[in-house]
Amino acid sequence: MRLKFLAAIALAATLYSCDDTTTGIGDFVADADEITASAQTFEATTKTLKYTDLNPDGVFSRTSNAYLGKFTDPDFGTYTADFITQINCTEDFEFPETMQDIESTTLVLYYSSFYGDSLAPMRVRVDMLNQAIDDTGEDLSLYYTSYNPENFYNKNEAPLAEQDYAARNNLWTDAEVDSIKSNNVNKYYPPLMIDLDKARKERGEETMSAFLKRKYQENKNYFKDAYSFIHNVIPGFYIHNTSGEGSILYIGDIWLQTKVSYLVERPSTGKVDSLVYTYIPFAATNEVYMSTRLNNSGDNLERLAAETHNTYLKTPAGLCTEVKLPLKEMYEALGNDTLNSVSMSFTKYKNVSENSANNPYKMGTPQNLLLIRKSEVKDFFEQKKTYDSKTSFLGTYSSTTNSYYFSQLNRLISQIFSDMRTKEEPAEGWDEYNTLVLIPVKTETDSQGNTIGLSHDLEVNSAKLVGGEDGEKIKMEVIYTKPKFNK
Repeated sequence: MRLKFLAAIALAATLYSCDDTTTGIGDFVADADEITASAQTFEATTKTLKYTDLNPDGVFSRTSNAYLGKFTDPDFGTYTADFITQINCTEDFEFPETMQDIESTTLVLYYSSFYGDSLAPMRVRVDMLNQAIDDTGEDLSLYYTSYNPENFYNKNEAPLAEQDYAARNNLWTDAEVDSIKSNNVNKYYPPLMIDLDKARKERGEETMSAFLKRKYQENKNYFKDAYSFIHNVIPGFYIHNTSGEGSILYIGDIWLQTKVSYLVERPSTGKVDSLVYTYIPFAATNEVYMSTRLNNSGDNLERLAAETHNTYLKTPAGLCTEVKLPLKEMYEALGNDTLNSVSMSFTKYKNVSENSANNPYKMGTPQNLLLIRKSEVKDFFEQKKTYDSKTSFLGTYSSTTNSYYFSQLNRLISQIFSDMRTKEEPAEGWDEYNTLVLIPVKTETDSQGNTIGLSHDLEVNSAKLVGGEDGEKIKMEVIYTKPKFNK
């Protein structure tokens, strides 16, 4: 490691820069006789934050996926997930002209993976919203994981549907499940199918199928587009668990599936009197509202956040790690020099859970971390920004080094140095004002594999990191160049 570090210094001395967009203090002629390349190490301090301390509203969860279930971990406590979704209706939609009836209506939840016990008995409840939610993009509180679903449905009314399930349906053999997953694009398990007619029929009420048929017969324009459908037919659904715990479903697609009977022409007679059946689906899509509500029990997270000899990451909406840089110390030492490279890494302990022997369901490891100013987190996610390696940075987990590595931090620190030189010091001081946080994220990529977007990691993952206020400090390796006249 020492040889590699010396080699890096030599490379900086030769090329004058380890970063093709190096920023620093002062302009000078690039002359090998006038430049000295040096290296210095500083120490950053870390501590664990509850995400609700970072943002009381929770995390911004505007994604195309939904999460459902409940799980209790011996270290991190109980976590629950449920969601609200609207259903889209394509423009100028029409049922078959000779439709006779809507025979059945089913809510279908497709999931490609889950966390926890595949056989844990769970019960899901579906309630229809009592008002339409107009997602104009102005009320961003709709997408925070702490929203109150009782603002949109009446919990005292009878449910639209209630059904028992397990993540792994025993009606399917292992071979059948493997066959189903291998034959669909998203590798989905056999879906959770919720009958939306059964409960109402048992209560002697109008079924969902009869309701949809009546609405269509009243006015076909109710089905002409998503807005009309949501405001006149189905405002949306609140889908949540009422009993059981042990699994969390990662839901990728949601369909409202109708089975329709209609008449077609009989070939032998030419008369339209032959009854046939077809399935007509309505999908939950990005064009309509969907948001997951998450809740983590507080006591366990409080206890972990209080530990001072390490830090934690826990998703979703659980724990993140605060990083405080020694900016004042760095400025006094290097404020007039050019920062060519600033890098740091965060090492993960192999075992997160002290009680791992008591928990057979191991959490995954967050694969990507966003390093960003604490004060900029809210705007970053609400405005759908992606990292720019100037004020926000992406680190990817390496199983080889068991760590997350961040480079090019010289861009951020050089800008902070400029602020320290030209602006009034904030009341809390430069170090506190520029405090950073590590947040687990999911990446969105284009067809070439380039990262084009980031969102909060909402799956069940965790990591225990080296650090803490009383633990090992995080090393910041700085390579800088000093013009001869600044020696």
